[in-house]
Amino acid sequence: MKRVLVADDEPVTLRLHQMVLRQTGVEAALFEDGDSVLLEMDSVAPDLAVLDYQLPGKNGLELVAALRAHPKLAGIPIIVVTGYRELELKEALLEAGANEVIIKPFSPRMLRSRIESLLMLPA
Repeated sequence: MKRVLVADDEPVTLRLHQMVLRQTGVEAALFEDGDSVLLEMDSVAPDLAVLDYQLPGKNGLELVAALRAHPKLAGIPIIVVTGYRELELKEALLEAGANEVIIKPFSPRMLRSRIESLLMLPA
C-alpha cells in the first residue's frame, strides 16, 4: 500500500487530507508541524508528501528542501498547499523541488486527482 506523508497545522485540513487519501486507497501519516516531519520522515518512508506551506517549526519550503536532500526520499512527488497566492512563492517552491503547488481553497476532488496522478494510481 502506498503511504503519503501529510503535514498541516489545521485539524480540519488534516481531516480533509485523511478523507481524500482514504478514498484514494493510500495510507496517511499525519503531522501537525514541520519539525515532526523532519524527525519522522525516515520511519514513515512516504511515497508522496502533501505539505502545508505555513507550518510551525520548519515551513513547507524548508521541508521540500529537506526531502530533496534526503538520499532515500529525494525522488518522491511533493505537493505543497498554501493560502498564499504570490507567484514568487510558487516559483520558489517549484525551484526547490515541489511537483505541484495547490492554492487554498481547493476541492477535495482536485487534490485526489493530483495524488492519483503523481502516484500513478488508477482513477
